Amino acid sequence: MRKQVWQRLRAIVTGLMAGLSLAGGGGAAADDEIILVQDNAYPPYMSVTTGEPDGVYAAVIREALRRTNAASATLRAVPWTRATVLVEKGAAHGLVGSYYKPHERPWIRRWSEPLFREEVAVFCRKDIAQPGWIYPDDYKGLLFGNVTGYKAPGPRFFEMVDQGTIKLEEAQTTEQNLSKLVLGRIDCYVVERLATEILMRAKGINTVDLVAIASVEPAYIGYSEHFNGPQADAFIDKMDQAIKDMKEDGTVDRIVASYIAGS
Repeated sequence: MRKQVWQRLRAIVTGLMAGLSLAGGGGAAADDEIILVQDNAYPPYMSVTTGEPDGVYAAVIREALRRTNAASATLRAVPWTRATVLVEKGAAHGLVGSYYKPHERPWIRRWSEPLFREEVAVFCRKDIAQPGWIYPDDYKGLLFGNVTGYKAPGPRFFEMVDQGTIKLEEAQTTEQNLSKLVLGRIDCYVVERLATEILMRAKGINTVDLVAIASVEPAYIGYSEHFNGPQADAFIDKMDQAIKDMKEDGTVDRIVASYIAGS
């Protein structure tokens, strides 16, 4: 009897630790489960609807998983900073929507076939930036917003932040940063163009201007260094081929169009 009680308690503790591992960003995922994680607040690309991952990338990933018959793989949505920690620590296997940042994310072992190419744009309060300014060097002295953990502004931008020639305040979401722009609490914000323009239209924001395109960034699934070996590579290869096929047969374009139309 005592042995059965001990075994039950041990099972409960093990289950709790597994749950805390995913929630808190530590530990490893179960050997028989492939966990992909995405941001929960970056529409139309990544979001949550009724508690489930949503957005362009969620739709692309789910269709790719269906085509590859990857029944053991799941997609989950969490705040971006937590998602990066989960993949870095091996508690999740792939970071969905990551830009190619090998120096900032050396713990990513393989980068997938690109899911989509995002335009990273500079948005500023009206009359802050001058026509013809070169990003980021001509923006010295301005206060920028950024989503915590996002590397979209680029290495030169962060170099200028370290030098003190550009000031930086970070928030958890694009919506928070746009609100700070409207209220005059920050001067500019570097972020993906389409998602931001959709949010601005939805909120009726007309005091913020798109002043420049900073870069064009393909978005990938970044697979963790902890996710390795023949089975891992086989999964990645199959997913890459499915994503390529979806781009060639127009599936990705249809998914993107459906989310833009619905925004």
